[in-house]
Amino acid sequence: MMVSAISVAGAIFLILELDRPFGGLIQISSEPLRKVLSNLGQWGF
Repeated sequence: MMVSAISVAGAIFLILELDRPFGGLIQISSEPLRKVLSNLGQWGF
């Protein structure tokens, strides 16, 4: 029962963390997105 509860809690934690990719414990860099947006701005999109 305890293993099942920990597994469910872990799954919920990961779902909530992946909902906020730029904040929280697991973060990704926003630099590649900024580069793409600046390139699109130069091309007139």
